Amino acid sequence: MKSIHLILSLVIAFIISCSDSTSKNKGSLDSSSTSKLDGFWERKGTIQFVNGKPIDTIIFGIDEIGFRNYKAFGDGSIFWINNSKSQNTPWKGGAGGYGKFKITNDTLIEHMSHGSGGFGAFLHYLNDSLKTSFQEYKFGFNLTEKNYTQLGGNVPNSDDVDITFGEYYEKKPSLRKSKMDGVWKRAYEITYLNGVAIDTTTVPSDAILDVKIINDGYVIVQVDQTRMINDSSKSEYGGGGAFGQIDYDDNGNMTEYFEFFSGQWPGGDNPTRDPKTAHYARVSFYDNDMYLQITKDTLNQNAAGRGVVYKRIQ
Repeated sequence: MKSIHLILSLVIAFIISCSDSTSKNKGSLDSSSTSKLDGFWERKGTIQFVNGKPIDTIIFGIDEIGFRNYKAFGDGSIFWINNSKSQNTPWKGGAGGYGKFKITNDTLIEHMSHGSGGFGAFLHYLNDSLKTSFQEYKFGFNLTEKNYTQLGGNVPNSDDVDITFGEYYEKKPSLRKSKMDGVWKRAYEITYLNGVAIDTTTVPSDAILDVKIINDGYVIVQVDQTRMINDSSKSEYGGGGAFGQIDYDDNGNMTEYFEFFSGQWPGGDNPTRDPKTAHYARVSFYDNDMYLQITKDTLNQNAAGRGVVYKRIQ
């Protein structure tokens, strides 16, 4: 009975979504549509359409089959990650991706350039074989403040031309805002010896791309190392990623609580870790668009460990 009510509520929400977006999606969409899409979204299920009308919703989630999938949008960037591990791949965790997006009329266009797990390897293959710098994906979509449906994507197949499917997402509620909200890219690494910085190394994007999005207390990290690794047996092949929550206080203390991983990152073989895996760091802002992050074992340590400098992507 509970699942029936949930199905009905999702279909009703989608109908409202269609009505709301139809009035707004005539002609070119303005920047308000892009800003409405900004934030973190959790996939809740798949909606089946017959002749363009929503008929049924297939519900899934961590309490049912353990599948988790998130997308995040911000400052023109798109991130996604899931915990879906295939037994036919060498990666411990799921897959993820990073790229740029834009909205034209009622179409969401994603230019995916980097990834982790099987998706990272797929993009690497296209780059080598077709000399492409990104893969373009176009989706029809319907958007409200609290949910959106993406037509196409990773959904069931059907030979019936009258039957189509859409991925149904709900927006994650804001946990907190902070100075760290935004999209960031690792630009430098700093080596420390006995707590003293002794060397700084530039991180070239064509060898490794480390990006993260932070918004409303959530974080997705994507690290693509695939382009510098030709041997698929190497642990770095496929890179890695993570999804979780993040805390940052005004005293420069940051804690990332990672809930599941993609690619080869440790913990990827346990996609629903409990308790959450915590990563502690000391954060110092150079200005609003650049900060230094020093990894620590606890928040009580002085400067020690690995230092990473992130620059804001705008």
